[in-house]
Amino acid sequence: MKKNKMRLIQYAVTIVVVIILLCGIFSIIKRLTGTSSTDKLSSNVSKEQGEVSEKEVDNSVPMTKLSVGVPEGTIRVGETMKLDIAYEPKNATNTELKWSCSEKGAVKVSEDGVLTPSKEAAKSTVTVTAKATDGSDLSTSFELRIYPEIDPSKPMVAITFDDGPYEPTTTPILDALEENYAKATFFCLGQNVGYYPEVVQREYELGMEVATHTTSHKQLTALSSAELETEITDSINALKDAIGVAPKLMRPPYGAVNKDVLTAVGNHDLCCVNWSLDTEDWKTKNADATYRMVMTATDGDVVLLHDIHEYNVAAVERFVKDLQAEGFQLVTVSEMYEARGETLDPGTIHYRTDPTTEVSEETTATTEEVGE
Repeated sequence: MKKNKMRLIQYAVTIVVVIILLCGIFSIIKRLTGTSSTDKLSSNVSKEQGEVSEKEVDNSVPMTKLSVGVPEGTIRVGETMKLDIAYEPKNATNTELKWSCSEKGAVKVSEDGVLTPSKEAAKSTVTVTAKATDGSDLSTSFELRIYPEIDPSKPMVAITFDDGPYEPTTTPILDALEENYAKATFFCLGQNVGYYPEVVQREYELGMEVATHTTSHKQLTALSSAELETEITDSINALKDAIGVAPKLMRPPYGAVNKDVLTAVGNHDLCCVNWSLDTEDWKTKNADATYRMVMTATDGDVVLLHDIHEYNVAAVERFVKDLQAEGFQLVTVSEMYEARGETLDPGTIHYRTDPTTEVSEETTATTEEVGE
Protein backbone atom coordinates (compact mmCIF):
# COMPACT_ATOMS: atom_id res chain seq x y z
CA MET A 1 0.00 0.00 0.00
CA LYS A 2 2.82 2.33 0.96
CA LYS A 3 4.69 1.44 -2.24
CA ASN A 4 1.69 2.32 -4.40
CA LYS A 5 1.33 5.63 -2.64
CA MET A 6 4.99 6.45 -3.21
CA ARG A 7 4.66 5.61 -6.90
CA LEU A 8 1.71 7.97 -7.26
CA ILE A 9 3.68 10.76 -5.63
CA GLN A 10 6.62 10.11 -7.96
CA TYR A 11 4.32 10.21 -11.02
CA ALA A 12 2.80 13.51 -9.88
CA VAL A 13 6.21 15.07 -9.30
CA THR A 14 7.34 13.87 -12.72
CA ILE A 15 4.28 15.42 -14.45
CA VAL A 16 4.86 18.76 -12.68
CA VAL A 17 8.52 18.78 -13.72
CA VAL A 18 7.56 18.03 -17.35
CA ILE A 19 4.99 20.83 -17.40
CA ILE A 20 7.54 23.29 -15.97
CA LEU A 21 10.07 22.25 -18.60
CA LEU A 22 7.56 22.60 -21.43
CA CYS A 23 6.56 26.06 -20.25
CA GLY A 24 10.18 27.06 -20.21
CA ILE A 25 10.69 25.74 -23.72
CA PHE A 26 7.58 27.61 -25.03
CA SER A 27 8.79 30.79 -23.36
CA ILE A 28 12.17 30.50 -25.07
CA ILE A 29 10.54 29.86 -28.46
CA LYS A 30 8.25 32.90 -28.03
CA ARG A 31 11.21 35.13 -27.25
CA LEU A 32 13.14 33.90 -30.25
CA THR A 33 10.27 34.16 -32.77
CA GLY A 34 8.25 37.02 -31.29
CA THR A 35 5.01 35.02 -31.72
CA SER A 36 2.83 32.77 -29.65
CA SER A 37 0.39 30.00 -30.34
CA THR A 38 -2.48 32.38 -29.53
CA ASP A 39 -1.03 34.98 -31.95
CA LYS A 40 -0.92 32.31 -34.62
CA LEU A 41 -4.53 31.40 -33.88
CA SER A 42 -5.61 35.04 -34.10
CA SER A 43 -3.74 35.42 -37.37
CA ASN A 44 -5.49 32.38 -38.80
CA VAL A 45 -8.90 33.71 -37.71
CA SER A 46 -8.16 37.05 -39.35
CA LYS A 47 -7.19 35.33 -42.57
CA GLU A 48 -10.38 33.28 -42.53
CA GLN A 49 -12.40 36.49 -42.16
CA GLY A 50 -10.65 38.05 -45.13
CA GLU A 51 -8.64 40.53 -43.03
CA VAL A 52 -5.02 41.31 -43.74
CA SER A 53 -2.78 42.39 -40.88
CA GLU A 54 -0.61 45.46 -41.26
CA LYS A 55 2.55 43.30 -41.33
CA GLU A 56 1.22 41.33 -44.31
CA VAL A 57 0.68 44.42 -46.52
CA ASP A 58 3.47 45.12 -48.96
CA ASN A 59 4.47 48.76 -48.48
CA SER A 60 7.87 48.36 -50.10
CA VAL A 61 7.12 51.00 -52.75
CA PRO A 62 5.04 53.76 -51.11
CA MET A 63 3.06 56.38 -52.97
CA THR A 64 4.71 59.77 -53.42
CA LYS A 65 1.72 61.55 -54.93
CA LEU A 66 -2.05 61.10 -54.67
CA SER A 67 -4.89 62.95 -56.41
CA VAL A 68 -8.63 62.48 -56.84
CA GLY A 69 -10.32 64.12 -59.82
CA VAL A 70 -13.99 64.99 -59.41
CA PRO A 71 -16.04 65.39 -62.63
CA GLU A 72 -18.49 67.75 -60.91
CA GLY A 73 -18.73 69.42 -57.52
CA THR A 74 -22.40 68.48 -57.16
CA ILE A 75 -24.43 65.30 -57.20
CA ARG A 76 -28.03 64.29 -56.59
CA VAL A 77 -29.11 61.51 -54.29
CA GLY A 78 -29.80 58.53 -56.53
CA GLU A 79 -26.84 59.30 -58.81
CA THR A 80 -23.30 57.94 -58.78
CA MET A 81 -20.00 59.58 -59.65
CA LYS A 82 -16.84 57.92 -60.97
CA LEU A 83 -13.80 59.51 -59.36
CA ASP A 84 -10.52 59.77 -61.24
CA ILE A 85 -7.94 58.41 -58.79
CA ALA A 86 -4.28 58.89 -59.71
CA TYR A 87 -1.09 58.16 -57.84
CA GLU A 88 2.66 58.06 -58.31
CA PRO A 89 4.76 56.04 -58.79
CA LYS A 90 2.78 53.67 -60.99
CA ASN A 91 4.45 50.68 -59.34
CA ALA A 92 3.35 51.61 -55.81
CA THR A 93 2.74 48.32 -54.00
CA ASN A 94 -0.16 49.40 -51.77
CA THR A 95 -2.70 51.69 -53.42
CA GLU A 96 -5.59 51.00 -51.06
CA LEU A 97 -7.26 54.19 -49.80
CA LYS A 98 -9.19 54.91 -46.64
CA TRP A 99 -12.19 57.16 -47.31
CA SER A 100 -13.81 59.47 -44.81
CA CYS A 101 -16.43 62.22 -44.92
CA SER A 102 -17.04 65.30 -42.81
CA GLU A 103 -20.61 64.05 -42.33
CA LYS A 104 -20.56 60.44 -41.24
CA GLY A 105 -22.38 58.10 -43.61
CA ALA A 106 -23.07 60.80 -46.21
CA VAL A 107 -21.21 59.04 -49.02
CA LYS A 108 -19.69 55.68 -49.87
CA VAL A 109 -16.77 55.11 -52.24
CA SER A 110 -16.23 51.68 -53.78
CA GLU A 111 -12.84 50.08 -54.41
CA ASP A 112 -12.97 51.21 -58.04
CA GLY A 113 -13.71 54.82 -57.08
CA VAL A 114 -17.49 55.05 -57.59
CA LEU A 115 -19.04 57.51 -55.15
CA THR A 116 -22.64 57.12 -53.99
CA PRO A 117 -24.42 59.58 -51.67
CA SER A 118 -26.86 58.34 -49.05
CA LYS A 119 -30.48 59.47 -48.93
CA GLU A 120 -29.83 61.12 -45.60
CA ALA A 121 -27.15 63.32 -47.18
CA ALA A 122 -29.63 65.36 -49.25
CA LYS A 123 -29.26 69.12 -48.85
CA SER A 124 -25.76 68.97 -47.44
CA THR A 125 -22.30 70.05 -48.49
CA VAL A 126 -19.57 67.70 -47.33
CA THR A 127 -15.82 67.26 -47.53
CA VAL A 128 -14.65 63.86 -48.76
CA THR A 129 -11.11 62.74 -47.94
CA ALA A 130 -8.98 59.94 -49.35
CA LYS A 131 -5.95 58.82 -47.32
CA ALA A 132 -3.21 56.40 -48.31
CA THR A 133 -2.81 53.28 -46.15
CA ASP A 134 0.83 52.59 -47.03
CA GLY A 135 2.27 54.72 -44.23
CA SER A 136 3.09 57.64 -46.54
CA ASP A 137 0.48 59.87 -44.84
CA LEU A 138 -0.64 61.16 -48.25
CA SER A 139 -4.20 62.47 -48.39
CA THR A 140 -6.41 64.64 -50.58
CA SER A 141 -9.88 66.14 -50.11
CA PHE A 142 -12.68 67.66 -52.17
CA GLU A 143 -15.97 69.37 -51.43
CA LEU A 144 -19.23 67.90 -52.68
CA ARG A 145 -22.68 69.51 -52.76
CA ILE A 146 -25.49 66.96 -52.50
CA TYR A 147 -28.94 67.79 -53.89
CA PRO A 148 -32.15 65.86 -53.11
CA GLU A 149 -33.22 63.04 -55.38
CA ILE A 150 -35.74 63.94 -58.10
CA ASP A 151 -39.07 62.16 -57.73
CA PRO A 152 -40.83 62.06 -61.15
CA SER A 153 -44.16 61.41 -59.43
CA LYS A 154 -44.04 64.74 -57.63
CA PRO A 155 -44.55 68.21 -59.15
CA MET A 156 -41.58 70.09 -60.52
CA VAL A 157 -40.90 73.31 -62.36
CA ALA A 158 -37.92 74.70 -64.24
CA ILE A 159 -37.13 78.29 -63.29
CA THR A 160 -35.18 79.98 -66.08
CA PHE A 161 -33.34 83.30 -66.23
CA ASP A 162 -32.50 85.24 -69.40
CA ASP A 163 -30.03 88.00 -70.33
CA GLY A 164 -27.40 87.56 -67.61
CA PRO A 165 -25.01 87.29 -66.15
CA TYR A 166 -25.01 90.57 -64.28
CA GLU A 167 -22.98 90.32 -61.10
CA PRO A 168 -24.99 92.76 -58.88
CA THR A 169 -28.22 90.78 -59.41
CA THR A 170 -27.22 87.30 -60.56
CA THR A 171 -25.07 86.78 -57.47
CA PRO A 172 -27.84 87.28 -54.86
CA ILE A 173 -30.17 85.14 -57.00
CA LEU A 174 -27.56 82.38 -56.90
CA ASP A 175 -27.27 82.90 -53.14
CA ALA A 176 -31.00 82.21 -52.71
CA LEU A 177 -30.85 79.10 -54.88
CA GLU A 178 -27.74 77.81 -53.13
CA GLU A 179 -29.18 78.33 -49.66
CA ASN A 180 -32.26 76.25 -50.50
CA TYR A 181 -30.57 73.56 -52.61
CA ALA A 182 -32.67 74.58 -55.59
CA LYS A 183 -31.57 74.53 -59.22
CA ALA A 184 -32.38 76.77 -62.18
CA THR A 185 -31.35 77.25 -65.81
CA PHE A 186 -29.49 80.39 -66.89
CA PHE A 187 -29.73 81.42 -70.55
CA CYS A 188 -26.70 83.71 -70.81
CA LEU A 189 -25.86 86.36 -73.37
CA GLY A 190 -22.41 85.77 -74.81
CA GLN A 191 -21.44 89.42 -74.50
CA ASN A 192 -22.29 89.42 -70.79
CA VAL A 193 -20.42 86.18 -70.19
CA GLY A 194 -17.31 88.02 -71.28
CA TYR A 195 -17.95 90.71 -68.66
CA TYR A 196 -18.71 88.34 -65.77
CA PRO A 197 -17.09 84.93 -66.43
CA GLU A 198 -16.67 84.28 -62.70
CA VAL A 199 -20.45 84.51 -62.20
CA VAL A 200 -21.04 81.93 -64.94
CA GLN A 201 -18.40 79.74 -63.35
CA ARG A 202 -20.28 79.89 -60.06
CA GLU A 203 -23.53 78.96 -61.82
CA TYR A 204 -21.83 75.91 -63.27
CA GLU A 205 -20.09 74.92 -60.03
CA LEU A 206 -23.39 75.04 -58.14
CA GLY A 207 -24.91 72.59 -60.60
CA MET A 208 -27.12 75.10 -62.39
CA GLU A 209 -27.73 74.54 -66.08
CA VAL A 210 -25.80 77.06 -68.15
CA ALA A 211 -27.26 77.67 -71.62
CA THR A 212 -27.06 80.30 -74.34
CA HIS A 213 -29.38 83.20 -75.18
CA THR A 214 -27.23 84.05 -78.25
CA THR A 215 -24.49 86.67 -78.26
CA SER A 216 -26.23 90.03 -78.40
CA HIS A 217 -29.98 89.32 -78.24
CA LYS A 218 -30.84 89.89 -81.87
CA GLN A 219 -34.06 88.48 -83.31
CA LEU A 220 -32.76 85.40 -85.09
CA THR A 221 -35.58 85.17 -87.65
CA ALA A 222 -34.57 88.57 -89.04
CA LEU A 223 -30.90 87.72 -89.60
CA SER A 224 -28.99 86.52 -92.61
CA SER A 225 -27.44 83.06 -92.52
CA ALA A 226 -24.02 84.53 -91.75
CA GLU A 227 -25.35 86.76 -88.97
CA LEU A 228 -27.30 83.87 -87.48
CA GLU A 229 -24.21 81.71 -87.46
CA THR A 230 -22.20 84.43 -85.70
CA GLU A 231 -24.83 84.92 -82.99
CA ILE A 232 -24.81 81.20 -82.21
CA THR A 233 -21.11 80.44 -82.59
CA ASP A 234 -19.81 83.41 -80.59
CA SER A 235 -22.15 82.65 -77.69
CA ILE A 236 -21.05 79.02 -77.59
CA ASN A 237 -17.40 80.03 -77.58
CA ALA A 238 -17.97 82.54 -74.78
CA LEU A 239 -19.47 79.85 -72.56
CA LYS A 240 -16.73 77.36 -73.42
CA ASP A 241 -14.14 79.94 -72.45
CA ALA A 242 -15.88 80.51 -69.11
CA ILE A 243 -16.76 76.97 -67.99
CA GLY A 244 -14.93 74.67 -70.38
CA VAL A 245 -18.01 72.99 -71.85
CA ALA A 246 -20.43 73.85 -74.65
CA PRO A 247 -24.13 74.44 -73.88
CA LYS A 248 -26.84 72.01 -74.95
CA LEU A 249 -29.77 74.42 -74.81
CA MET A 250 -30.51 77.79 -76.40
CA ARG A 251 -33.33 80.26 -75.84
CA PRO A 252 -34.00 82.36 -78.95
CA PRO A 253 -34.43 86.05 -78.12
CA TYR A 254 -38.12 86.99 -78.02
CA GLY A 255 -38.89 83.30 -78.50
CA ALA A 256 -38.68 83.83 -82.27
CA VAL A 257 -37.77 80.74 -84.32
CA ASN A 258 -38.37 79.33 -87.79
CA LYS A 259 -37.07 76.38 -89.79
CA ASP A 260 -33.84 78.17 -90.68
CA VAL A 261 -33.16 78.96 -87.03
CA LEU A 262 -33.89 75.41 -85.92
CA THR A 263 -31.60 74.04 -88.63
CA ALA A 264 -28.76 76.37 -87.66
CA VAL A 265 -29.22 75.61 -83.97
CA GLY A 266 -29.31 71.88 -84.64
CA ASN A 267 -26.04 72.08 -86.55
CA HIS A 268 -24.44 73.08 -83.24
CA ASP A 269 -26.14 70.28 -81.26
CA LEU A 270 -28.40 72.82 -79.57
CA CYS A 271 -32.05 72.46 -78.64
CA CYS A 272 -34.31 75.52 -78.39
CA VAL A 273 -36.31 75.99 -75.19
CA ASN A 274 -38.88 78.75 -74.83
CA TRP A 275 -41.32 78.92 -71.91
CA SER A 276 -44.84 78.10 -70.80
CA LEU A 277 -45.15 80.75 -68.07
CA ASP A 278 -43.97 84.31 -68.69
CA THR A 279 -43.72 86.38 -65.51
CA GLU A 280 -43.49 89.59 -67.60
CA ASP A 281 -41.09 90.86 -64.96
CA TRP A 282 -39.59 93.31 -67.46
CA LYS A 283 -43.03 94.87 -67.82
CA THR A 284 -44.31 95.00 -64.23
CA LYS A 285 -40.93 95.85 -62.69
CA ASN A 286 -42.36 94.75 -59.35
CA ALA A 287 -41.16 91.98 -57.05
CA ASP A 288 -44.63 91.23 -55.69
CA ALA A 289 -46.09 90.91 -59.19
CA THR A 290 -43.28 88.56 -60.22
CA TYR A 291 -43.74 86.51 -57.08
CA ARG A 292 -47.48 86.13 -57.60
CA MET A 293 -47.02 85.07 -61.22
CA VAL A 294 -44.39 82.44 -60.39
CA MET A 295 -46.62 81.01 -57.67
CA THR A 296 -49.25 80.20 -60.33
CA ALA A 297 -46.88 77.66 -61.89
CA THR A 298 -48.10 74.12 -62.40
CA ASP A 299 -46.27 70.82 -62.74
CA GLY A 300 -44.02 70.79 -65.81
CA ASP A 301 -43.92 74.55 -66.40
CA VAL A 302 -40.85 76.32 -67.75
CA VAL A 303 -40.92 79.74 -66.08
CA LEU A 304 -39.34 82.82 -67.68
CA LEU A 305 -37.58 85.50 -65.63
CA HIS A 306 -34.55 87.75 -66.10
CA ASP A 307 -31.59 87.85 -63.73
CA ILE A 308 -30.52 91.37 -64.72
CA HIS A 309 -33.27 93.17 -62.77
CA GLU A 310 -32.75 94.22 -59.18
CA TYR A 311 -36.43 93.87 -58.29
CA ASN A 312 -36.32 90.18 -59.17
CA VAL A 313 -33.89 89.41 -56.35
CA ALA A 314 -36.56 89.88 -53.67
CA ALA A 315 -39.04 87.84 -55.70
CA VAL A 316 -36.61 84.93 -56.04
CA GLU A 317 -35.79 84.97 -52.34
CA ARG A 318 -39.50 84.52 -51.62
CA PHE A 319 -40.77 82.11 -54.25
CA VAL A 320 -37.91 79.59 -54.04
CA LYS A 321 -38.82 78.77 -50.43
CA ASP A 322 -42.56 78.98 -51.00
CA LEU A 323 -42.57 76.74 -54.09
CA GLN A 324 -40.59 74.15 -52.16
CA ALA A 325 -42.98 74.47 -49.23
CA GLU A 326 -45.84 73.66 -51.62
CA GLY A 327 -44.06 70.49 -52.69
CA PHE A 328 -42.46 71.65 -55.95
CA GLN A 329 -39.04 70.38 -56.95
CA LEU A 330 -36.96 73.18 -58.48
CA VAL A 331 -34.91 71.54 -61.21
CA THR A 332 -33.09 72.45 -64.41
CA VAL A 333 -34.79 72.17 -67.78
CA SER A 334 -32.75 69.11 -68.73
CA GLU A 335 -33.39 67.43 -65.39
CA MET A 336 -37.13 67.92 -65.73
CA TYR A 337 -37.27 66.50 -69.24
CA GLU A 338 -35.11 63.54 -68.30
CA ALA A 339 -37.22 62.81 -65.21
CA ARG A 340 -40.34 62.78 -67.36
CA GLY A 341 -38.79 60.56 -70.01
CA GLU A 342 -38.82 63.27 -72.68
CA THR A 343 -35.93 64.22 -74.94
CA LEU A 344 -34.40 67.53 -75.89
CA ASP A 345 -33.12 66.77 -79.36
CA PRO A 346 -30.92 69.17 -81.34
CA GLY A 347 -32.84 71.35 -83.77
CA THR A 348 -36.18 71.10 -81.94
CA ILE A 349 -38.07 73.58 -79.79
CA HIS A 350 -39.85 72.95 -76.49
CA TYR A 351 -42.04 74.90 -74.10
CA ARG A 352 -42.87 72.61 -71.19
CA THR A 353 -43.05 68.94 -70.29
CA ASP A 354 -46.07 66.68 -70.26
CA PRO A 355 -47.82 67.35 -72.47
CA THR A 356 -45.27 68.52 -75.03
CA THR A 357 -46.15 71.36 -77.36
CA GLU A 358 -46.23 70.66 -81.07
CA VAL A 359 -43.61 72.53 -83.07
CA SER A 360 -45.00 75.07 -85.49
CA GLU A 361 -43.21 76.15 -88.63
CA GLU A 362 -42.53 79.59 -87.23
CA THR A 363 -42.89 81.36 -83.93
CA THR A 364 -42.97 85.12 -84.19
CA ALA A 365 -41.37 87.48 -81.74
CA THR A 366 -43.32 87.96 -78.54
CA THR A 367 -44.25 91.28 -77.00
CA GLU A 368 -41.24 90.90 -74.74
CA GLU A 369 -39.53 94.24 -74.40
CA VAL A 370 -36.69 94.76 -76.86
CA GLY A 371 -33.32 94.10 -75.22
CA GLU A 372 -34.79 91.94 -72.46
